[in-house]
Amino acid sequence: ATVSVLYWKILERMRTLSVVLLALVGGAAALHKIPLEREVTIAGRTGKPLSEVMRSGKVLAAEALRLGMKYAPAATAVPIVPVTDYMNAQYYGPVSIGTPLQDFKVIFDTGSSNLWVPGKNCTGCIHKKYDHNASTTYVANGTSFSILYGSGAVEGVCDEDVVTFGYLKARKQIFAETTKEPGLPWLVGRFDGILGMGWKEISVNGITPVFQTLMEQQEVDKGQFSFFLSATPGKGLSELALGGVDPDHYTGDFSYTNVTKDGYWQIAASQLMMGNTTVHGGSFQVVVDSGTSLLAFPLAKAVEINKMLGCNDYGIECTYDSCPDFSKLPNMDITIEGKVYTLAPIDYILQIEQTGQPTQCISGIMGMPALPEHLGAILGDVFMRKYYTTFDMANNRVGFALSKQ
Repeated sequence: ATVSVLYWKILERMRTLSVVLLALVGGAAALHKIPLEREVTIAGRTGKPLSEVMRSGKVLAAEALRLGMKYAPAATAVPIVPVTDYMNAQYYGPVSIGTPLQDFKVIFDTGSSNLWVPGKNCTGCIHKKYDHNASTTYVANGTSFSILYGSGAVEGVCDEDVVTFGYLKARKQIFAETTKEPGLPWLVGRFDGILGMGWKEISVNGITPVFQTLMEQQEVDKGQFSFFLSATPGKGLSELALGGVDPDHYTGDFSYTNVTKDGYWQIAASQLMMGNTTVHGGSFQVVVDSGTSLLAFPLAKAVEINKMLGCNDYGIECTYDSCPDFSKLPNMDITIEGKVYTLAPIDYILQIEQTGQPTQCISGIMGMPALPEHLGAILGDVFMRKYYTTFDMANNRVGFALSKQ
């Protein structure tokens, strides 16, 4: 045990020294870059060909459940359907908890505000588990933690420990280790847990979110974080930048818009067009959500949009028998703060490739039966791939610039 503690101290000293060296080289320590991994697959147990799976009408069931958990947390919020084949379209990255470090893969989610990972006593959890007995910096908190979702509940207990990502440390951070998770939405993911990057107003138990802790402890030079979401699946191609923006990943100037309501990263939009057709006229509210894979709309709006795209509409999702001719489909134009943001068909239609099978396509517009009435859309990864997005917590605003893909 003495040797392992000594090894950890040496490792920590090396990590600290590397931070100092970075600071001496052109101020590089001001921006902390977290590599993200992107996965886009159809996974399942039926063994059916991908083309047949796409016609099931249930490919987005797991995604719909995850969305319902955040935006419609009630038992009747999302219809529960048996899921055997499902789409994974997620970005996730590393975070460490405790001393010595226990490493986890998490979704950095701007649509929620709590950090939680499976605890060692989590029932039915198949992912890596946090063991508080193995951490010398763990402090018992003991407060119950519970989020009631449409498909069950995440239950657990709150702990206090050091949370590390990049070379930044959120000390005395309160988070949850789960003892029970609601099954499907977590079992199908490659991630272990969620690190919420929303505002404290939507945090369960009023826990200070990790990034706000970093701000309060002056671990970051700027109270700002940014996402570059690569269109190419794989490791290390996407990035979460803490403490500013990374000019390597965007072009042109940022356009900013103020947050209209603290909690989610909620902003105002003024128009949504599909080609020459007005889908949303006048002002409406949208949420910018890194934890949502697609573009989510109220169910009726999603059906209206997908009818223009010639896909097989199943309500929540819309799939193709074969990929469409993108040149014959309309652009989507969203106006925010007077600026028009355009998504071409190649941006809003997902192409899914699996070894040995023809490429399949699914609309990136999904319907949510119980999206809150005040929200007109959730702008998820489909939008954030096209537009590099910075979340400026210090100035209560969101900024967009064109991504370098």
